[in-house]
Amino acid sequence: MSDIKTVAFSVEALQAVQQLEKRFSFNHQLDLGRLGFAYAVQHRLDLDRGSGFGTPGRTGYNEGSIDPDRLMRSAVKIFYPDSQILGEPLRAVETLMSKGLILLLRHLEEGVIGSLSDIVPGYEESDESLKSLE
Repeated sequence: MSDIKTVAFSVEALQAVQQLEKRFSFNHQLDLGRLGFAYAVQHRLDLDRGSGFGTPGRTGYNEGSIDPDRLMRSAVKIFYPDSQILGEPLRAVETLMSKGLILLLRHLEEGVIGSLSDIVPGYEESDESLKSLE
């Protein structure tokens, strides 16, 4: 089994990216993709790419731009240690990015979260430890 070389958001995830770009200031869609990946891992989303997953959109990114330091692939191997996944960690990254973006948008629309600070565990705007960083 060989891993993919190009990562693409699903069509549904691209639609989520367009909505998320309106709410947050990100310099690049890849940054939103990385946030989607982290959100998916945080919520322990599965890696199932069944018939309801969607088709890849037109935008594709090579493996060097999406995960240049290979940390996302390493995270997949830690949090999803299934032997089948270990052979295709970039495919898992692609799946988690798309699923995470879709879930993030849904949580924003449903009011589960109201801002990006709501997804950082333990963060509160009044946190005294952050005042030293100002």
